[in-house]
Amino acid sequence: MQDKLNKELWNKLLKIRDKKRRRAVLVKIGYSPIEIEHILADLHIHSRAKLKYPRAEQMQFTQAGLEQASSKWLAEYRTLKMKQKIPKISQVLEVCSGIGGDTIAQSLRWKLLTVEKDPEIIALLKHNLNVYNLLEKVQIIEGDILELLQQKKFMDKLTNIDAIIFDPSRRHGSDHTVKIEEYLPPLSILSDLEQISPNIVVKIAPGVDFSHIPYTCDIEVVSYKGSVKETMLWFGKFMQSEKQSIIATKLPENISIIKQDSVSVPTLTGPKQYIYEPDPAFIKAHVINDIANEHKLTLLHEKLAYLTNNVFVKTPILKCYQYIAHCDLDFKKINNLLKLHQIGRLDYKSRGVKIDLKTVHKSIEYHGKRQGILIFTLVSQKPSIILCKYC
Repeated sequence: MQDKLNKELWNKLLKIRDKKRRRAVLVKIGYSPIEIEHILADLHIHSRAKLKYPRAEQMQFTQAGLEQASSKWLAEYRTLKMKQKIPKISQVLEVCSGIGGDTIAQSLRWKLLTVEKDPEIIALLKHNLNVYNLLEKVQIIEGDILELLQQKKFMDKLTNIDAIIFDPSRRHGSDHTVKIEEYLPPLSILSDLEQISPNIVVKIAPGVDFSHIPYTCDIEVVSYKGSVKETMLWFGKFMQSEKQSIIATKLPENISIIKQDSVSVPTLTGPKQYIYEPDPAFIKAHVINDIANEHKLTLLHEKLAYLTNNVFVKTPILKCYQYIAHCDLDFKKINNLLKLHQIGRLDYKSRGVKIDLKTVHKSIEYHGKRQGILIFTLVSQKPSIILCKYC
């Protein structure tokens, strides 16, 4: 619907965050109810797209396409890593281009041949490539990769492919799925893709259980600004070595840790002066012990990602909270602590202890103007709270 609004009105509506206010503007102008719903949906998509693409206002999306597409920053990171591992890449095959997040980043570096079977998505892809003046640099092939791999005409185009990026749909019906056997196209085509080039990177859902990945490949979890965004499988020359490596990476700082095979288990202690919470990519990649040993931290619980020490550690991969007090999961005791320390504003975190925030809000008594954090977790194996303040 963006093309039905003039640029001035479109930009004005984008600046209005409240949906009711957007609707009121459109009603006043005279748009029909059906048009308004389409416009509001499009505005919602573009508002979210601005978090992924600097030129989002000029681009076109579908809801599902935007959800699966890599942001500019993740696509650039992936492309840069590919170049670092294989400096002389001349042409890459992209399987399942979608709306073009990776297509744009890849085509800025080398020749790109991309495959997409949905003609409506291809129309969006072409529009988005035009926004970046890249359409002429990409060869787009419309078709189902499962069928194309059986066609000699298609295979003849792939004689000089140095690497492959594969982005299967991570949906099962209308829902997201973390089961890799439900991806479309199926990951089973990797055996065919490896005949074209063994150097492959596959995007999979962040929530996939690593034990369910039946391939000899590196597994990398990537976060951006404190939120896990993607998990990638790296094959061939993209791997760290012949053995599988598990890697956690934090963007935009571009900090990576490779999980070590044999790491001593950190000591378990009670809360000390500082409580540390690792970036979620490092939690997902199970490198907590690596971090604890590197920074000489102890664990509050062997299975929970809270670390502690009496020494302040400054690193982008750890959030730091200053310890105030802790007690059992007893709201009378909690309220006494809040009163004692004059805490009137609270943020909540929970790991290892299930909480109902509605019950918590009803049970908590706020005192004073100081801000604090209530961490619901296990201390000495018992459900407890740790009261902290931001460092």
